[in-house]
Amino acid sequence: MPSGACVVRYVGKRGVVWRIKYRDANGVQVQQTLGSEVDGWTRQRAERELGKLLDKVERERWRKPTHERLSTLVDEFLIEYLPSRGRRRSTILDYTNTLRRHVLPTLGDIELAEVETQPELLDRYISAKRREMLSPKTIANHLRTLSAMFEYARRRRRMTVNPVGLLEPLSVPTPDTPVLREEEVGGLLNAYRLAEEAADPDEAAWWALARRLTAFALGTALRRGEILALRWEDVEMLERRLHVRRSLVRGEIGEPKSRAGRRTITYGPRTADVLGEQFQASLYRSPESFVFCHPQLGTPLDPSKVSGYMRKAIKKAAIERPIRPWHDLRHTALTHDAAAGNPAVYVQARAGHAQATMTERYVHAAQVAFPGAAERSEERLFSGLPD
Repeated sequence: MPSGACVVRYVGKRGVVWRIKYRDANGVQVQQTLGSEVDGWTRQRAERELGKLLDKVERERWRKPTHERLSTLVDEFLIEYLPSRGRRRSTILDYTNTLRRHVLPTLGDIELAEVETQPELLDRYISAKRREMLSPKTIANHLRTLSAMFEYARRRRRMTVNPVGLLEPLSVPTPDTPVLREEEVGGLLNAYRLAEEAADPDEAAWWALARRLTAFALGTALRRGEILALRWEDVEMLERRLHVRRSLVRGEIGEPKSRAGRRTITYGPRTADVLGEQFQASLYRSPESFVFCHPQLGTPLDPSKVSGYMRKAIKKAAIERPIRPWHDLRHTALTHDAAAGNPAVYVQARAGHAQATMTERYVHAAQVAFPGAAERSEERLFSGLPD
């Protein structure tokens, strides 16, 4: 029997009472009264009960409840753990928003032991967020954040299980992402030019910048943050090749999330023309300058300002389907990449996807060889433009 574990016979007002002493998985001493001899407790029965509890400590790493509330774990997770692991500022902001704005008001006063033994509390949380009209995808993101926090608590032996893992998986429907047709791409870029011609010089510069950004996004399938962090030193104009090394997210420049995000892609002649036009129009052309920057300041672009021009151009082009200015341009580009006959591995590398399953949604056509892939994609994508 482990050191410190014993059965104690105590004589008190109730007569003979049997108690046990032992230590939990964290070494904390536990003293527990089992019952009196009047109720049928004997030394032999008490020893059997002690053996069961010691087995639970050994096998399940059982610990004495501490009455620690979930709010305490949230503070520790956000303030101490995440920064110590070098998480991105944007990631910490996302976790903070989820935990402080949503989780704490609903679950903050609940003890960890309750969440661990009553996973239905998380089902109630899901129901509450559905009533608030949050999308299934957003709620699933909340559960991923909670799972990360509970997993941290489990590794620190503050919880024996991750209660999120006990839930039935949340059904998240895959949304239909719109893809611009070839004629819509031509109409959109033409709408930019018409707005540019009708605007005053200062406003025309922004319309032109938004047009070049849109054409570049369609020609490269880069993410918004990757485009905004691109510098001239990352672009090889003669070879029609660029290197994705950084990403701008919420005003912070950092490395791509995954190794696959750091990549080199080729682009076609039309995208080369767009880059050449941007180089001539920009006042900032040094190697360390941003390719797409504030026209007067050379600072990183505010994506919300550019999105405003994109939305106006989409409306001017009479595209009635809901099109998200940045995400759906990337989706359009990758879908046309696949439809042009480029192999899945090419589309995956171009997209910077870490897993092939993320690319499967874009792959609709037969597999062909790599040479000329960028040119074929552009030929299909920009076929709605006049020569």
